[in-house]
Amino acid sequence: MGLSGEPANLDPHIQAGTPARTVRLLVYRGLYNYGKDGQLSPELAESYEVSDDGLTYTFHLRDAKFHNGDPVTAQDVKYSLERILDEKTGASFYDQLSVIDRVEALDEKTVQVTLKNPMAPFIHYLALPESAIVSQKWAQEHDGNLSQYPMGAGPYTFVEWKKGQEIILKKFDDFYKPGLPKTPNIRFFFYADENARMNALRSGDVDLVEYVPWKDAATIEADPNLQLLSTTGTFMGLVFNTNFEPFSDPRVRQAVAYAIERQAVIDTAFNGRGYPMYGTSIPEVSLAYDPKYANYFTEDKEKAKALLAEAGYADGFTARLLATSQYGFHEQTAVVVKAELQKIGINLELDLPDWATRIEKNLAGDYDMLVIGTGPDITDPDAIADYYQSGGIRLNNAPGWSNARVDELLQMGRQELDTAKRKEIYGELQQIVLDESPLVFLMWRDQSYAAKKGLSGFTNIPGLSFQSGLTLEEAVLTK
Repeated sequence: MGLSGEPANLDPHIQAGTPARTVRLLVYRGLYNYGKDGQLSPELAESYEVSDDGLTYTFHLRDAKFHNGDPVTAQDVKYSLERILDEKTGASFYDQLSVIDRVEALDEKTVQVTLKNPMAPFIHYLALPESAIVSQKWAQEHDGNLSQYPMGAGPYTFVEWKKGQEIILKKFDDFYKPGLPKTPNIRFFFYADENARMNALRSGDVDLVEYVPWKDAATIEADPNLQLLSTTGTFMGLVFNTNFEPFSDPRVRQAVAYAIERQAVIDTAFNGRGYPMYGTSIPEVSLAYDPKYANYFTEDKEKAKALLAEAGYADGFTARLLATSQYGFHEQTAVVVKAELQKIGINLELDLPDWATRIEKNLAGDYDMLVIGTGPDITDPDAIADYYQSGGIRLNNAPGWSNARVDELLQMGRQELDTAKRKEIYGELQQIVLDESPLVFLMWRDQSYAAKKGLSGFTNIPGLSFQSGLTLEEAVLTK
């Protein structure tokens, strides 16, 4: 398989991008996961019960083994969740899982998790790749360095990581799903250059690639030897650093939302493949969807200019837009945004480093405005907490921005178990974040893989394409 970049690390509890997730989804498994239909699916846990007050979850583990031959036990689950809750780990979903009060191993195959308060999407967060279960014994023997020494209970065992070249995995014969995995070995090669990645597929050097450039989609579809595997659910957007003075004013942020012609982004960066976004990132299938919030803005450059003038920037200003040159669609999105905002007097200087540097600057808040290309990590509406929860700097939140009522509503939405009441809560939340606009969403986009015609079993998971590597356990190539 051709990946779009080399993983920054393979620590199972740290989100390090889609290439890293793809590899880790084969080495590790959690209590739950998302199946190829995008629905919650049991993995190391066969089942669970929840107490009437919604605070206590009792998980029953299946008979599964780690790659070193040890059984997966309740003690390993306890260790793994406590590792996530240890701030020194730097776990990506520490905030969400800090709802856990305690974890108890009742016996070898039964583990009880008690929460501080009810949490409607709790199982969704346990289904993330970053909630993987690790071996306590192995982790302690290797001083917690699970990036260099990955070992889990997934369908493939780690063989070798040749830095700058490839990662090699081989089939785990004692995997708990009968008949899986179907392929004896998987080798991952790294092609940061998208043209090199596509050429590797066309020449037969690899059988499957991720992140198909939109300029190549039509030719892949027309090639009798190849297939395009697309799904919608990811999107492009802009994050504002509200510590930068013009963007500290919500009128300026709204001006940007009104100024950009979404179709120009779609046509230029995605060869016309995508759908405009004029509201929030709540998809139509979500319990929190409301069309009035999905169509909040329109393209209206005169209104954008009026908002700038009202905020005291009638003559415009200069700002720095961070994107990346490593992915063409990121760079082209930045180019279109620059051209569109120039029409209302905002002059953007483009900062286009490689992806690793872009992530570094992203996490340091080293930008005035940022192009993001992402999607929800979970199918529950609490996924939007990643964009709007205050505290710290994450990949997709706005540095310097916080709203006490939004934090309160996010907490209420998590704790409320009644679906109708949750919809009301998320309605109020969407109204606030659209008025404040710390993020501006531009378009829904396809996320495509491409493969040889003879590859079958691999599924691009709808709405969760970043987790599609999970289905590689079912992939098989017919020569």
